[in-house]
Amino acid sequence: MLQIGMRFFLLLSLCSCGPYYVSVMQKWVDERYLASTHVGTPDPRQEAPPIGQMLVVQWCVPSEILASNPVAILDVIFWDHTEQRICFPITHKLNYEYYKLFDSEYEEKGGILTYKAAILTEDGCIYKECKHQLWVNLIKIED
Repeated sequence: MLQIGMRFFLLLSLCSCGPYYVSVMQKWVDERYLASTHVGTPDPRQEAPPIGQMLVVQWCVPSEILASNPVAILDVIFWDHTEQRICFPITHKLNYEYYKLFDSEYEEKGGILTYKAAILTEDGCIYKECKHQLWVNLIKIED
C-alpha cells in the first residue's frame, strides 16, 4: 500500500505545475453573496443587494522576484468594449487582491467580458501570465 502511495505522490509531483503562479477567479455577485442570505439574519442590504462581478487575482512568487518590486497587472475588457488596467503592488510572496464591478458601474459596462493577469518585474518583463479563454487584444478602429 505504501508503494502505491509513493508512486501516486511521485506521479503527482512530476505532473504538477511549478509552485509559482498568477491566477484569476471570477465570481458573480448578487443576493447570494451576502452571508445573511444563507443564515437568515437581518440585513438592510437585502432590500437592495449588490449585483455585479468580482475578479480575485491570486499570486505566489519566489523571493528573487519579490526583490525586484513586481506588480500584478489586471487588464479587463467589458461588454461595452471598453478596457481598464488595474495595478496591484506585490509586497508579499503569496497574496491576493479583488477587483469589484458592482451596481451602477456593472449596469453601465454590461459586465466583464474577458481578462488577463500578469506579474511584471521592475524592468517590465512578464514573470507569469494568466489569460481568460476568450482573451484577445481589443482592436480599436478610429472613426
